[in-house]
Amino acid sequence: MEKYQKIYQDLLKDLHNQVYLPGDFLPSDGKLVMRYKVSRETVRKAVKSLANDGYVQRLPGKGSVVLDRKHFVFPVSTLESYREMVSQANLNASNDVISIEPDVEIPENLTLSESSILATLVERRRRVDGEATVLDYDYVNQETVATVPYDAAQNSLFDYFENQLGLQIDYAIKRMTVEKSNLRDRQLLQVDEKMAMVVIRSETRLADNRILSYTESRHRADRFTSVEFARRRKV
Repeated sequence: MEKYQKIYQDLLKDLHNQVYLPGDFLPSDGKLVMRYKVSRETVRKAVKSLANDGYVQRLPGKGSVVLDRKHFVFPVSTLESYREMVSQANLNASNDVISIEPDVEIPENLTLSESSILATLVERRRRVDGEATVLDYDYVNQETVATVPYDAAQNSLFDYFENQLGLQIDYAIKRMTVEKSNLRDRQLLQVDEKMAMVVIRSETRLADNRILSYTESRHRADRFTSVEFARRRKV
């Protein structure tokens, strides 16, 4: 067994034994270097493996925070597909396509300005470890993408847009609110009316500034975590 694997196994055992709880920080790299009498690179490799397996998240300048494996860590400040996020977190996730409906008008609460775009609405339910946690409503601009095949919705819309259609996704504008669950949330996620929902509405554009899609992503609040790192700029 290589040295970094020994450190990985020891830390993993501590996590399973709840020596470190969700929200706690692991010992610093410097402390682990002294404990195991190894190089800093060996320690970083061990902790990076824990991060790749979804047990911790490395925060630059802060350390490695322990994640709640029941929570889906949603990176609000980055632009990634759901498939990319769950792959990086090493989660057991699946995707149910509820419906694909063409010629749908964009809801007013999704647009940042007036819009007469017709879209293909793709409604999907996301499961983590078999538990339904997220509802996604993607309104794909029909002027940009004529049709959305079922396989694309089932697997990854971003993969379809970029690797099959050759579109270059550039940026998204996101707004996050906390709202009461609605009837659709309660039906598809099997939650009660007391459940709060973290709702992220976004507008995604291509490199040529054309609108690609509008999305409303509705997360169970008890299964949602967003971890970001912020540094105050000196003035």
